[in-house]
Amino acid sequence: MPARQNMGHEHESDEEAPTAFHKYFNTNYSEEFMRKLPERLQQRAKVLMHYHEEYEKLRKSFEDKETALRRNYDEVFRPFYDRRKEIVTGVNEPTDEEVAKGFPSEHEGLVDIKVAAADDEKTIAGLPGFWLRVLHNHVVSDSLIEEYDEPVLKHLMDVRSGVMDGAYGSFAVAFVFEPNEFFQEESLVLGVMHKDDGVKIIRSPPTWKPGKDVTVETVQKKVGGKRGKGATTKTITVPRDSFFNIFKEPSNTDEDDDDEESMDEQVEHLLHVLHTRIVPCAVNFYTGEAPDGSSDLDMDSDGSEDEEDEEEEEPEPPRGGPKGRGGRGGNKPTDAGKECKQQ
Repeated sequence: MPARQNMGHEHESDEEAPTAFHKYFNTNYSEEFMRKLPERLQQRAKVLMHYHEEYEKLRKSFEDKETALRRNYDEVFRPFYDRRKEIVTGVNEPTDEEVAKGFPSEHEGLVDIKVAAADDEKTIAGLPGFWLRVLHNHVVSDSLIEEYDEPVLKHLMDVRSGVMDGAYGSFAVAFVFEPNEFFQEESLVLGVMHKDDGVKIIRSPPTWKPGKDVTVETVQKKVGGKRGKGATTKTITVPRDSFFNIFKEPSNTDEDDDDEESMDEQVEHLLHVLHTRIVPCAVNFYTGEAPDGSSDLDMDSDGSEDEEDEEEEEPEPPRGGPKGRGGRGGNKPTDAGKECKQQ
């Protein structure tokens, strides 16, 4: 076996080392690098490039087939989500047969499912506040919800998600509301569209009715005058933290670029949590059976637990957590294959 030689890097000066920053600004860097390699090394690299091209074809085929499969199962799942919406909103009550299926098998024949409802129960339709409770029971969505958001979210009837047009991995989440006194739309949609140059968040902001926008508040501000003399009081509107900031289009000023990028990352994380965890397993979050997601926030980006967390237990963060314009989103989303139930 021939001795290994450092032939790849011996042709590079310090300025041409792999960590040199100039290569990121040179569009011809790859071609120039290949020309400097000995012919035999060029041949080996070109063979690997050929195999990479074949791999990319297979990967693209896999992505196309997976996307088609997901689209198909979006339709397969639809009847289950439709029935869930009917029960949550009280449009159609569960049948006796459905109620029987909801009991554990060991209770079969031991429970009378035809017990008459109490008078106060007869006036309750569906599961009031279902989706508000669901969103409160995962730390990512809960951290965005303010107290003044709750009256709006109580009108939330359904949350759906599915594949949307775009590159591989694109999806949308729809929030369906009953007619309410806060905004005009019955559906607000957020999408994660993957593109060749990155990820774009697609938003459909609500049209707030006069005086009902929970993302802003009115404050009194003194204007004019010197040293408090001759000053007048003016009522102005200022932004505030709100769950509904996720539907706001970011501003285009350079000063806010970092904040906008952070906000988009938070929204993308929230949408992944909704798409992969909350929407499929909503009832488990309603009952509190599903993990609340706090374990994900305790992990580093490489998936390992923070050493400091192992040494001392941190106090539980206050509900709501730190927020920028729309609250924190936490770390990157975990795999979609996570189970709804606590293992």
